[in-house]
Amino acid sequence: MRRFGAILPDVKTNDVPPAVSRATPPDGQSAGLHAHDFLQRQVASIRPRLGLPDLLRGGVDPGTALRDWQQSLRDALWTILGIDADSVSHATPAWEIIDTVPGEGFVRHQIRYEGVLGGTGSAFVLVPGTMSDSVAPGSNGLAGIVALHGHGNMLGKELVTGTGADINGATPEELSELIGRYHSDFGARFARRGYVVITPDALGFGERVADRGAQHHQAMGRVVEYLGYTHTGLRLLDDIRALSILSAWPGVDASRIGVVGLSEGGKRTIFVSAFDERVRTAVVSGYFTTIRQEVEVWNRLGGWDLCNTLPGLLRVADLPEIVALIAPRPLLIQNGRGDPLYTLEAVAAGFETVSRAYTAAGAPGSVSLDLFDGGHRYVSDGPEAWFAQWLPA
Repeated sequence: MRRFGAILPDVKTNDVPPAVSRATPPDGQSAGLHAHDFLQRQVASIRPRLGLPDLLRGGVDPGTALRDWQQSLRDALWTILGIDADSVSHATPAWEIIDTVPGEGFVRHQIRYEGVLGGTGSAFVLVPGTMSDSVAPGSNGLAGIVALHGHGNMLGKELVTGTGADINGATPEELSELIGRYHSDFGARFARRGYVVITPDALGFGERVADRGAQHHQAMGRVVEYLGYTHTGLRLLDDIRALSILSAWPGVDASRIGVVGLSEGGKRTIFVSAFDERVRTAVVSGYFTTIRQEVEVWNRLGGWDLCNTLPGLLRVADLPEIVALIAPRPLLIQNGRGDPLYTLEAVAAGFETVSRAYTAAGAPGSVSLDLFDGGHRYVSDGPEAWFAQWLPA
């Protein structure tokens, strides 16, 4: 069994443009003249209202203090997400199987389900076994995994299942190239390892988008914001519904559910794990840093699209604090040393924050940082060993 520890990065220079510094302006140039300098100064002046406190100070039970802080931060984040907390439900939505086909080592059920705000969700459910197993294998008590896709030309759940269905003109060659680049077919890999896997399309991806072009994607983002919602909030509600379907799926042990995602899927993993304690363990791949430090670097943020918009977040907390809401449940964070979207110093600083939360929770061994030599992609060894340790099939 692979053993995990708090692996801090051997910091190297990533292949990105030099940082845009908030240094003293040259002679004749006023401070804050350029947009980046003005905004960097704004961020530097903010003290987050709900940053992780010193949970180990004397006279305070750290576990109790952590739980109180976590609840306060969750309450504040619902407003930032544009979601009414009272509207969140863990009830199983209405769903139906619309197609069933054999896969390699599993059966793939295509389902539609009642989505958020009257919408319709779409997903694959991968059941280990053969067509003769019908809806679920004969043995009960299987572990389940919610496998969450990232961007990848807006192909959605195809990216994590690798099943090659025709989505908005995508070819098997296009799908194969993307999977080869990002190693994103982890949903299929976990199904072959004996897990029941659900792979929901995020709003604006896969079956849930009529046009995979950038203009359509940008228009969708603007309308979401005009309505007062956020992509993250709406997708969180749909992912909670997918988790409920998996929990109710025949043959699945609802007390043994994990979540894994890459990139945008890593962000979705953070939020569904932070807000839904039915998640027993999680793997976040390719989505972890400290936003305040990325603002200082500046140029990496050019690779972050509108799906990341969370108005007012830095006045309340930063990404590591949101990740700390998962404590004390087991969590693996995976990043590539050569990922151009994140600064390794910021990753290390963020992991130190998350580790403090796990120490306060009495579970310092339940969180790990898995760094690999490579870029923005998923590497299967660490996550598969993590699930084998904390959520065996």
